[in-house]
Amino acid sequence: MTPNGEGTSFASAPVAPDCRPPDTAQLERLLVRARKAHHEGALQHAENAYAELLALDPEHPEALHLLGAVRFQQGRLDDAEPLMRRSVERQPVPLALANYSAVLAGLGREHDALARLDEALAINPVHQRVLFQRAGLLAQLARYDEARAVYDRLLELTPGFADGYVKRSDMLRALGRFDDALADCDRAIALAGRTFDAMRGRGLALRELGRFRDAADSYGHALALRPGSADALFLRGVAYLDLHDPEHALADFNAAIAASPAFIDAIFNSSVALEQLGRHDEALMRCDRAIAIDPRHARALANRGNAASHLGRYTDAVDSYARAVDAEPGSTGVLCNYASALMRVDRHDDAHDMCDRALAIDPHYAPASFTRARVRLETHRYDDALDDLARVIVATPRDKFAHFHRGSALSALRRHEDALHAYAEAIDIDPDYAHAHCMRAFLCLSIGDFAAGWAEYEWRWRDSQLDGSRRDFAQPRWTHGMPLDGQTILLYPEQGLGDTLQFCRYVPLVKALGARVVLEAPVELKALFATLDGVDVLVARGDPLPPFDLHCPLLSLPLEFRTDLSSIPAGAPYLRADPVRVERWRARLGAADRPRIGLVWAGNPLHLNDRNRSITLADLLPLLDDRYEWISLQKVIRDEDRAALDTSAIRFVGDELTDFAETAALIDAMDAVISVDTSVAHLAGALGRPLAVMLPHTPDFRWLLDRDDSPWYPGARLFRQPEGGQWAPVVERIRDALPALVAGALR
Repeated sequence: MTPNGEGTSFASAPVAPDCRPPDTAQLERLLVRARKAHHEGALQHAENAYAELLALDPEHPEALHLLGAVRFQQGRLDDAEPLMRRSVERQPVPLALANYSAVLAGLGREHDALARLDEALAINPVHQRVLFQRAGLLAQLARYDEARAVYDRLLELTPGFADGYVKRSDMLRALGRFDDALADCDRAIALAGRTFDAMRGRGLALRELGRFRDAADSYGHALALRPGSADALFLRGVAYLDLHDPEHALADFNAAIAASPAFIDAIFNSSVALEQLGRHDEALMRCDRAIAIDPRHARALANRGNAASHLGRYTDAVDSYARAVDAEPGSTGVLCNYASALMRVDRHDDAHDMCDRALAIDPHYAPASFTRARVRLETHRYDDALDDLARVIVATPRDKFAHFHRGSALSALRRHEDALHAYAEAIDIDPDYAHAHCMRAFLCLSIGDFAAGWAEYEWRWRDSQLDGSRRDFAQPRWTHGMPLDGQTILLYPEQGLGDTLQFCRYVPLVKALGARVVLEAPVELKALFATLDGVDVLVARGDPLPPFDLHCPLLSLPLEFRTDLSSIPAGAPYLRADPVRVERWRARLGAADRPRIGLVWAGNPLHLNDRNRSITLADLLPLLDDRYEWISLQKVIRDEDRAALDTSAIRFVGDELTDFAETAALIDAMDAVISVDTSVAHLAGALGRPLAVMLPHTPDFRWLLDRDDSPWYPGARLFRQPEGGQWAPVVERIRDALPALVAGALR
């Protein structure tokens, strides 16, 4: 019903949209308000004002651009991109294109970002902000030479732009132009004084030039400007490592970690400094900390392997190296370290494979050839080892270690003159190379050249491995020709128990020169040495020493007595078992219904040559014959031998062997002894008991070469490997000789 009441209705007329353009003044007011809020950092107020403006004029290019900038500042790049794109589509000005480029770069669209900057430069080729941004983006893309060219152009336009020189120095450094990079940092400092970035960049260039002290000083100036900067502390720490100053390096790395606890490079490098300081436990823990942040941090895993190796934790080291190689398969250095650790756990085939992998990556990588040579030496592949060492020597002719190991390979091949020459080459490179002198001494002694051998063997005192044997006395060291009549001389042990047992035979000779003899003995041997002739005072190692006039270590006595093959004091026995203890052992063992044979198949596992001299019990079992009673003379049974021992006919009494006097009594109750080269073999020889010694192909010097008797122990017979690592023929020959051995007919 219409207001006039006539009952006729009419449709309402449509209202036309408001097609009037937005009020320019109103838009300008909104834009000014939005810009003011934006400038003051009130991003939400700015966002609201830009949105209000765009509601009035949805295509306003500046509002689109600036709202996109707000979104960018808020980290909302996906929202910023369409706003920026619409802005430049409507008004492609250089500044908007530059900001759009920054958004695209943030989204990972670097090539699109570069294209927008190129559009901006097409509009204004000298726009400094665009040039600066383009150079930075090219650097991000590792297009360093192009970036350098853009910085060149920028600095032509603004020669007083100090930061531009710093940035260009980064490009020059990346291009290997370190002197030019340093010059740019110095220009920046001349323009603007010492700034953090200029001093940091200067330090980086100086380090590349090998000027490590100057680099550390530059980082110090940077830290004065920005104290506590984790980055500058880290970089100065690296410079201190370059200067071989791990203590100061560690202090800087620790400070960097304190400032930034998850700074993984500082954590890793602190492990390097700790390793260089010999603090391997702490180095390992730092590596663990880095690995907790990044489980596949290859360098931390590798350095963890290094620390574990230094700690003797070789199984742990193998695991760390394996993980490092998995994370970074192409690291030839880690592959070599991995191979060295694998050798330590008797995985020689795997060690060889790691060396092969390293050489497949770099056929000329000498450390891989060297490490493979060591693997081949330990697996008796001496000719192959020589091939590897020849390659190392061609690459590094003055590598003393390569010449040294070449000597070892040649010695094993019985090429004695060539071996002596190889050792001489090593010594020519390093005249103080004590280990080479000692190995040359051993070779001379092995071939019977005692005059040269004993003299050269005095170099052992310069071998770091003998630190525990060094003795410093105010009294003079006795040497050949010094009168002893009426003098008190201290004779003392060094190195292993076997050496002490072998060379205590010289005590009566010293006594015969008129001396009063004080003998210091290892605790384990003191009771036994009470039976040694010529001793006036017997002292246990570690107990206070009585007054004495002169001193001499036991292993120097052959030199001082000018011992040669014809003058070895070989009278045996020179030690004796306690008869009371012997009878007690006979009672413990019970009535003998067959000959008793004492067995020793493994020595101290820590001995440097243990892998060659010891045999597994499983390899020895074919020797066992029911015609004989078998007694273990070993005090300790290795885990890998326990099962074989438990199922064998060998009687184990090691728990009752309290000292060597007890072992001597048990040996005296045996009809014969069969032993590898251990202290028990020397003890049986010193007691004059029937003795068969199982020797590796390249034995210790005291057993000489290529003979089955010993001038040191006339009652011993030697059974040698025909080739390296072959124990089966040794066991077979001893088995055949058992009747003669127990009858004493082998003497």
